[in-house]
Amino acid sequence: MTSPQDLVAQGAFLLEKAKRRREALHAAERQSVTETGEASSPDGLVRARVDAGGMLTSLFLAPGVHRLDPRELAALITSVTQQAAAGPRAAVRRTYTQLHNEGLVKQMPPLLPEPPAPPPARSRRPEPREEETDRPIMRDEAW
Repeated sequence: MTSPQDLVAQGAFLLEKAKRRREALHAAERQSVTETGEASSPDGLVRARVDAGGMLTSLFLAPGVHRLDPRELAALITSVTQQAAAGPRAAVRRTYTQLHNEGLVKQMPPLLPEPPAPPPARSRRPEPREEETDRPIMRDEAW
């Protein structure tokens, strides 16, 4: 049978553990919301700054961007913004991963994006063989 002193000690231990967990979570939340990221294109024509959630907060376009095709410029802005968002996202993930590894949180925050996955491998159509003609031929081969 457990003595009253043991129960009091267990209760105090659990209360202190809960207090540490709550303080660690609050500290992680405070740190996470202050994360920002910034990135620039290699040529310096585009620079983007984002907040902790990856939202664009500042965009700088150098005078030379007018020479770019609008589609190229849009792709460049998107790419630089995504690069800027990768920094705060990784920092927040590291913070919560450490808390998870220490057993202070059971799961990652639900809105925390997963790390970027590598792009899927592109399958290429096999090169035509010499005996092939220019007309379409159905084959039982994967592209």
